[in-house]
Amino acid sequence: MNDHSLLLQQVLAYYGLDEATLHSLHSYNNFVYRVETTDKQRFSLRISGFANMKRRSMEDEMIWLDFVAKRNPRLAPRPIPNAQGEWVTSITTPAGERLSSLFAWVEGRELRGALTPADLHKIGRSVAELHNIARELAFPDATSDFRSDYRYDQALMQSHRDWIDKRRTVIGPDNMALLDRAIDYVVAAMDRIGTTPATYGMIHADLSFGNLLEQDGEIYFIDFEQLGRGHFLYDLAVLKAELLEGAPELALHWQSFIAGYGEVAALPFYQEEALQPFIVATQLNFLDWFYNSMRPEVQAEKSALLPTVYAALRQQVSLA
Repeated sequence: MNDHSLLLQQVLAYYGLDEATLHSLHSYNNFVYRVETTDKQRFSLRISGFANMKRRSMEDEMIWLDFVAKRNPRLAPRPIPNAQGEWVTSITTPAGERLSSLFAWVEGRELRGALTPADLHKIGRSVAELHNIARELAFPDATSDFRSDYRYDQALMQSHRDWIDKRRTVIGPDNMALLDRAIDYVVAAMDRIGTTPATYGMIHADLSFGNLLEQDGEIYFIDFEQLGRGHFLYDLAVLKAELLEGAPELALHWQSFIAGYGEVAALPFYQEEALQPFIVATQLNFLDWFYNSMRPEVQAEKSALLPTVYAALRQQVSLA
């Protein structure tokens, strides 16, 4: 039995799932499995792909998921405690501590590639519901350290300067200057919007269509690993950026999303132009992930996107 098989065996024992069958699911950063028991129950198991990940960060994520699932079970997968009543299971390995969590299985079809205006309308309503629930949580200000390591605000934008400088050789001087201007552009926009509960709180931060499922006409969210404190506009920007990357007609669906969102909560902007700096923020975060990922497959699979990302940044910053 290899080290990973032993790890899986130990983790499953903590949940009383020794006889369960595992099906590996795609993930860039973690080991994720669909767990099926002999009596046909299903769960999702996530084991951190990195040794010595901060336990507190994962515990905060589980607190948030439980908070949301109790208010609307469609909006977040419910975390399942282990036999000790803990949401996070720790296993000591030769490489360091490995953390894992178990979730109720969320059934549904991925919406990526099969979106309709009706889908976008429902997604808009669901995102607004998620943001409304975020406003019920204690506000994540400077007095709270809840998910403080996961920021999608000015602090994250300014932190990009450090890795950009470290990667200066592969980025090149022209692109370094472009990224510097892009950071200034985003930070200025975030400063204008501010960080009040109306515009800022806990956000999913990775609302790509691969993390949205549809089942029986309902929208379900999955994969809250990037959960953090940030502007609600960031969640909207992730969705809009992905729409813009798709077929030209998909951009027309955006208004269906906006209409759905507005039926449930006030839109976190007065003019849609306010979204542009946050789309730039998502592009900066993509570059951070690309250049600093420890997974070789990230560079292999995503390097072809770099010219498009830099071209989009150059166009947007030139218009600012």
